[in-house]
Amino acid sequence: MRIAIDARMINAGSMHGIARYVFELLRCLREDARGNQYYVIVNANSPLHRLDWPEHMHIVTARGSWFSFRQQWEIPKILRELAIDLFHAPSFMAPLVCPCRLVMTIHDLNHMVLPQFYTPLHQFYYQIFLRSCVRRSEYILTVSKFSKNEIIRNLNVQEDKVFVTYNGVSENYRPIDDQKTLDYVKDIYELPDKFIFCLSNNKPHKNVHQLVRAYCYSQIKIPLVLASPVDRNIIRIAENHGKKHLIYFSKFIAEEHLPAVYSMTQLFVYPSTYEGFGLPPLEALACGAPVVVARSSSLPEVVGDNAIFTNPFDYQDIARALEKGVYDTDLRAELKRIGIQHAQRYSWKTMVE
Repeated sequence: MRIAIDARMINAGSMHGIARYVFELLRCLREDARGNQYYVIVNANSPLHRLDWPEHMHIVTARGSWFSFRQQWEIPKILRELAIDLFHAPSFMAPLVCPCRLVMTIHDLNHMVLPQFYTPLHQFYYQIFLRSCVRRSEYILTVSKFSKNEIIRNLNVQEDKVFVTYNGVSENYRPIDDQKTLDYVKDIYELPDKFIFCLSNNKPHKNVHQLVRAYCYSQIKIPLVLASPVDRNIIRIAENHGKKHLIYFSKFIAEEHLPAVYSMTQLFVYPSTYEGFGLPPLEALACGAPVVVARSSSLPEVVGDNAIFTNPFDYQDIARALEKGVYDTDLRAELKRIGIQHAQRYSWKTMVE
């Protein structure tokens, strides 16, 4: 078959979320063609141009960006010219008119379930374009049973049309114990000797403000490192509780340095109220970090019984979970042991198969 895959969301310096999913998909397909020819659609500045590709994989450059109306006519034109048999749209972006068979991956429905946090343009796309594309798609792939149920409920899709393919954890995510590496990464990002770590953006459903309230309410004295954009409201919360000096905003942490940061942290916390999968807690587990996660959406499904759970809407409950994760040494040791074993169950190779 001649299969096209949209990879326009992959940009230099950003390999999280959907971009990570697509990159790992392409990486595994490089090694196993299954008799197919793959056409990878990218933009002109894509880092995928700089990689060496086997004969069964071809880079195709599109002018329109991943989230643009231009793709509604440009992508179908590319698919027709290449005589594509199957187009994989690995996100919520797909053309309304597709000249070949279509399969979509929908990772979550937060734009539909939490419309108050998104622009009218996003809401319009989800309500009009996405519903139409989903109807035309042969099958829908998603990354958790939670997301499958959300898709069935919100998009009125038949259950047998939706397949769960869990995300994987890269082999790079493992405990790092080389002290020179740890010191190097700590110096680059100016990290304190001991810290709690949260990797997140500042979207409201990520619940970072609630985390900071909980941290300030707790009796914890080690710093909280936020790998997220500087937020004046967060600083104000910390100021009001006399803990501004304990809140660190880290600059962007490169992918290759995350295993070391996870290995150094006393506790990784992920208080998000809505996730289709939630890869960072699983990566933290793979590196031996004790993890606190919200008891919400897909997170209990993904991390199993290998984390400390908390009510993301109750800052006092989050505070208790943080204190348990920092001070209960027996629990910390047990979570490290079982967390590493649990994370090994998630493989990108299995996802691709």
